Amino acid sequence: MRSGARNPHILVSVILPLLILLAMEKPLKSTHIQQKIAEKRAELENLTEIKNLTQNLTSQLKDLETKLSAMSDGTETVALVLSNWQNVVRSVSLASLGLLKYSEEDYKNGNPMPEPLVRIPLAKEEE
Repeated sequence: MRSGARNPHILVSVILPLLILLAMEKPLKSTHIQQKIAEKRAELENLTEIKNLTQNLTSQLKDLETKLSAMSDGTETVALVLSNWQNVVRSVSLASLGLLKYSEEDYKNGNPMPEPLVRIPLAKEEE
């Protein structure tokens, strides 16, 4: 008789613990794989959230760019108007200097007007 090849008791006592170990090892591997899958899903959710936040930030930055562009155009217009006001104030000042030549008597008789800045003919000139 060969040593234990035909003895069912030895086969059960040797093979059964090996089968139990293999059965226990398989759920451990499965649990490990499930844990990795759960980690990857959590990582995917985090990356998806980062992507959504990045898209939101990009949208807000584009809106800010549009508003800053409009503000830039507005400041150029304000600068042009302010540069024109300097000329307007200078012209009014020159016209008001003409009032200095009037005396108090002229003010009592009527209100003297400053020099006209623009002369527009009221009557049509005949040809």
